[in-house]
Amino acid sequence: MIRAEHLCLHAAGRPLLQGLDWQVQPGQRVAVLGHNGAGKSTLLRSLAGFMPVAQGQLSVMGTALHDRPSSGTLRALRAQVAQVHQGVHLVGRLSALDNVLIGGAARFGSPLSWLRRWPRPERDAAEAALARVGLADAAGRRADTLSGGERQKVAMARALHQRARVLLADEPTAALDARAEDELLTLLDGLVREQGLTLISVVHDLRLLPRLADRVLVLRQGRAVLDAPLAEVSPQTLSEALSHA
Repeated sequence: MIRAEHLCLHAAGRPLLQGLDWQVQPGQRVAVLGHNGAGKSTLLRSLAGFMPVAQGQLSVMGTALHDRPSSGTLRALRAQVAQVHQGVHLVGRLSALDNVLIGGAARFGSPLSWLRRWPRPERDAAEAALARVGLADAAGRRADTLSGGERQKVAMARALHQRARVLLADEPTAALDARAEDELLTLLDGLVREQGLTLISVVHDLRLLPRLADRVLVLRQGRAVLDAPLAEVSPQTLSEALSHA
C-alpha cells in the first residue's frame, strides 16, 4: 500500500524527513510518534501528495510520487486518501451533509458539484454515511454550529463517503472530552475494520495506541528510530525511543 525508500522531504531547503525506509501493508494500522518537529505531519502530507519528494522514492497505492506525477494522477490518488485532522477542515458555512458530499466530489467529477447540485444517489449515500456515524439528525445543520466531537464525526462520514482506501488521521481525538474521545475511537475502529482501510495516525497520547495501531513508527528529527509491531514493543523500549525522539 505504501513504500518509502531512502525518502527525504525538504521545505525551504531545510530537511524535514531524512532517509526513511518504510513499508505499510493494506489494512495495517500504524501510529506515528515523536516530539514536535520530528516530521510526523510532514510524513502524512507526503502520503497525500502535498509534499514533493526531495530524494529517494515514495509510492502510495502504486502511484510513484517521486516521479512528479501529473495533476490528474494526484487527484486520482487523493480521491483514495481520506484525511481527518485536528482542525477537521470542514467548511463551516456549509451543512454537515454538504461537507460529507464533498468527499465524493472527485468521484462525481461534474461542475455541478461546485454548485452543490448532487445526484440523488450521491445524496442518499452521504445521508447513509452520516447515519452510520450517528448524525442523521444533524444533516442540515451548519458545520460551524456543531461540537468538536460532532465535527470529527462529520469528517469520518466524509471519509466513509469518499470510499477511500487509506485514512490519514492527525491527532483525531485532540481537544475532545473523554466521552467524545471514546465515541470517536470506537467509530474509527469500526470504520477501519468494516472498510478494510489502511490507517496512519499521528498520536501523542500513548493510552490510545492499542485502539489506533498494530504497529508504531517513532521519528526523531526526521529519522526513524523505531519501526515495529506494537505487540513486540515493550513500554520501556517505547519510552526510550520517545525520550530521544
